[in-house]
Amino acid sequence: MKRLMLICVMILCLILLSSCAAISILAGNIGNDRDASQDFWGSYAAEKTYSFDRRYYALQTVVDKPEGYSVRMVKVTVYLTETDKPLDAFYTARARDFWGICWERDNYNIWAQSGDIDVPCFEYRDGKWIKNWDMIRPPAYIITNLDPEYRDHPELWDTIYVSPTE
Repeated sequence: MKRLMLICVMILCLILLSSCAAISILAGNIGNDRDASQDFWGSYAAEKTYSFDRRYYALQTVVDKPEGYSVRMVKVTVYLTETDKPLDAFYTARARDFWGICWERDNYNIWAQSGDIDVPCFEYRDGKWIKNWDMIRPPAYIITNLDPEYRDHPELWDTIYVSPTE
């Protein structure tokens, strides 16, 4: 009888543990101590990205307190792909707020995603990238990491436009 009771208790414990594990998995708490949306970058990338025609590419680096700034900043340097020659460079956002860049799909404008200054555009003009605060929203096909229509639906992530990478 004691043996049967012990077996029943063990089975009950296994059922209880399995239920707790299933709930944790469904809640996303096992093997991931952060919110899944933190891994969602939308159309933006923090690695080497290319313009739509691959004529240019951009690299992002963190610079510790560059001249004129009191914090670490992200510097984007744009290169001519054919020669790897740097053409222009600009600072986008504080490093801790940076969420990547995205080239437009039919011109050389670059959008930078930041957690505190929104999404500034660096408009391509005469071989330079100039911050244009009048351009306050990227084209509709460029998706930010905060867009709940995509952020909360990982099954849609493969449908999002992202600048070409390697």
